[in-house]
Amino acid sequence: MDNQFWVQISSGSGPEECCLAVKNLTEKLTRLQEFTFNVIELAATKYQNYSSVWLRATGDAEDFKNNWQGSIQFIFRSPYRANHQRKNWFVNVRVYAEPKQVSWSPKEVQVKTARSSGAGGQHVNKVETAVSITHIPTGIMVQASEERSQFLNKKLAFARLDIAIKAQNQKQQKAIQQQKWMQHKQLQRGNPVQVFKK
Repeated sequence: MDNQFWVQISSGSGPEECCLAVKNLTEKLTRLQEFTFNVIELAATKYQNYSSVWLRATGDAEDFKNNWQGSIQFIFRSPYRANHQRKNWFVNVRVYAEPKQVSWSPKEVQVKTARSSGAGGQHVNKVETAVSITHIPTGIMVQASEERSQFLNKKLAFARLDIAIKAQNQKQQKAIQQQKWMQHKQLQRGNPVQVFKK
């Protein structure tokens, strides 16, 4: 991992006390001198605590992961339920590599031309009007052969490439959202990597 990474702090759908622990941990992390954190996404509760927080972090990702990833235990009496006996509240911390948006420039593509087949008259078959474009970093390939000129097919192929790369970005974002939801639901209690008492 590099020095740009994401951190998720989750209550794991725990009670309001766990959400308070998420808020407390978020505040503790932002005071760490060796890291910089910016909030990407925050799910607040009616008590202005956080059920889940996503942070963009700058610093040594491996160092943070070794010291903070896992179950974090907070020990305090519930401020919301006076007679509640439970004192141990757990939150979960997960570290992720910062996802990369795929962008592209004409310098990253390979353009090939070929003779079109099918309808279009003799001109189409004699001249290399069909165009295929490959985006080298991702391997995405698109083709265009409908137009009668190579120029128009090239424009069409580049338009298709742009659509394909945007679709891949959207697919990646959807996968990230799904991962966020799944991670929010998974909270391991016990064997905490850090323990805090109030």
